[in-house]
Amino acid sequence: MAKMKYYAIKTPQFEKIVTNWDECLVLIKGVKGVLYKSFKTLEEAENWLKGVSEEADSSLQIYVDGSFSPDFPYSGWGLVVVENNEEQFRLGGVTPEPAKSRNIDGELFAAIKALEWLKENQRVGTICHDYEGIARFAKGEWKAKSPVALEYMKKARPLLGENKFKKVDAHTGHQWNDLVDQIAKDAILDAKSKPFSLEKTAEKNGQFLLEL
Repeated sequence: MAKMKYYAIKTPQFEKIVTNWDECLVLIKGVKGVLYKSFKTLEEAENWLKGVSEEADSSLQIYVDGSFSPDFPYSGWGLVVVENNEEQFRLGGVTPEPAKSRNIDGELFAAIKALEWLKENQRVGTICHDYEGIARFAKGEWKAKSPVALEYMKKARPLLGENKFKKVDAHTGHQWNDLVDQIAKDAILDAKSKPFSLEKTAEKNGQFLLEL
């Protein structure tokens, strides 16, 4: 008896999981922008639809987030390195150029800084994010069209290595996701409170203004 497979389907209009190829084919044939993949378990299929790698398990996690304020042209960003559920490092700032996609600029910028931190420290970890595009663009599952997404793909792909991604739900009381969200917001407040410069600054309370 053949083992059951689960086919996860994601289109701009709907998400669905089916258990046979014929039904999957009917749903994906001729559909523009469709993504689909087969899995051995229902849990893996559900995780893929949520943007979670089926192998996204690591003791080292880096939470990333972005923020935007309508009265400030740049996007805030932040990251927190967590190992064994303890904070090891944090970093935050604002993007070097005015935001083209509001908080998305900060989200993608933070992911690049996280991947760079992993490379510089010769570590492998999981990037935890609430914006699905961080994983999808990096893995080539979404086609980048905007300038900020294209730039992100260009910088992220060479840094991927064995690092994984995990999607977390925003604003649900998650300790680390809420913390990194606040770091990104504080970065904007800090930049608004003093003469703004895009040059590197000395470390101050774990926050920086950095160029990508």
